[in-house]
Amino acid sequence: MTAVSDYSTAIISLLVFVLIVLFQAALVGAGKAKQGLTPGSTPSEDYENGLYRLNRSHQNGVENMAAAAIALFTCILVGVSAWWVNLLMLLFLIDRILYVLVYARSIGNPTQGVRTFVYVFGWGVLVVLCVMAGWAVL
Repeated sequence: MTAVSDYSTAIISLLVFVLIVLFQAALVGAGKAKQGLTPGSTPSEDYENGLYRLNRSHQNGVENMAAAAIALFTCILVGVSAWWVNLLMLLFLIDRILYVLVYARSIGNPTQGVRTFVYVFGWGVLVVLCVMAGWAVL
């Protein structure tokens, strides 16, 4: 268990990210119910619509969850430096929190704005984790 506990910051970061996505799911479900939308439907595709932005942010979190988990657990399995993995997963969590806030508050342009740059940073963190895991296998 000692080897896994070395990665506790990274594991907690992933779990907090999952909790954020689950909380968003509840908010989206409540918002859809309030607007009389059926489960699985998409709110009006209008960037000015807060429920639409929350739904898209939630979907993006779901889309990134598997990649984050696979990158993290592969790093742990192959023994990538716990210091780096913990740092990168903490940065990923902070980035995802910023992503949700930027999206929820509609900060910047809908395309090629702040949200895009925040997303790309988190994407880059996951790429680095994957490369580090791949490198450790070689």
